[in-house]
Amino acid sequence: MKTDNTFKLGDFEINRIGFGTMRASTGAGIWGDNHNKENTIKVIRTAIENGVNFIDTADSYGPYTSELLVQEAIRPFKNQVMLATKGGAVKYKPGAIMANGHPYYLRTAIEGSLKRLERETIDMYFLHRVDPNIPIEESVGALAEFQKEGKIKHIGISNVTVEQLEKAQNIAKIDAVQNAFSFKDRRYQAVVNKTTAENIAFIAHTPVAKNSWDDIAEVYAEQSRSAKAEKENVSTNQLSLSWLLQYAPNVISIPGTSSEKHLMENLASYDVNIKF
Repeated sequence: MKTDNTFKLGDFEINRIGFGTMRASTGAGIWGDNHNKENTIKVIRTAIENGVNFIDTADSYGPYTSELLVQEAIRPFKNQVMLATKGGAVKYKPGAIMANGHPYYLRTAIEGSLKRLERETIDMYFLHRVDPNIPIEESVGALAEFQKEGKIKHIGISNVTVEQLEKAQNIAKIDAVQNAFSFKDRRYQAVVNKTTAENIAFIAHTPVAKNSWDDIAEVYAEQSRSAKAEKENVSTNQLSLSWLLQYAPNVISIPGTSSEKHLMENLASYDVNIKF
């Protein structure tokens, strides 16, 4: 793995294509169990065997079923991956979720995640959503307490603005931000730029949604004359992930899939030669 395809977070070197489990490990509407659990476990293990060492889940996926599946999948590789989960969002029916950033709730959430993931310490714990009824400083303050207690190694926040990130930074060291980001969805570009400037990991969720090959190749046709020539050999997902790899050195994408074929296709994005 080339050094520009990795990011150092604390003492852990992360390969910049990780694995997101939101859809891969749950049923329709991010609700209930995955219908092909053994296949998903196999795909996650294949990902790790091929260099993926950042696995992302959340207590709201299922709810809870994703964490249980992920723990089973990564059990043989416990010390080889950085495991991230999230708390502060409540899944109350298929397709519906609400924020709860109250410190008392977050205490319950992290204790549940520790039990399901069979950990004494969670490598990376994200505040999943900012609760409009609770100041972000209070929610992040709770995570800082959990960190002091040894329950969290690294603190992250998700789905945030620059202003919210700055408020969180007044309370604790923020090691990662997880927001949507892709070639077509750049609403959080200012957040990406801030994290890049401060060498904070930016975890790009939904990294290939809504992208099309022609959207990207057309924009970069002049800079990359080989783009059209390579169209038959490069998939939309590969082009999208390659764009993220080249966008900034702190961006880590977390595509998810329940297909080993798509997994290997995603990982081949490291070898795409089109330059943006």
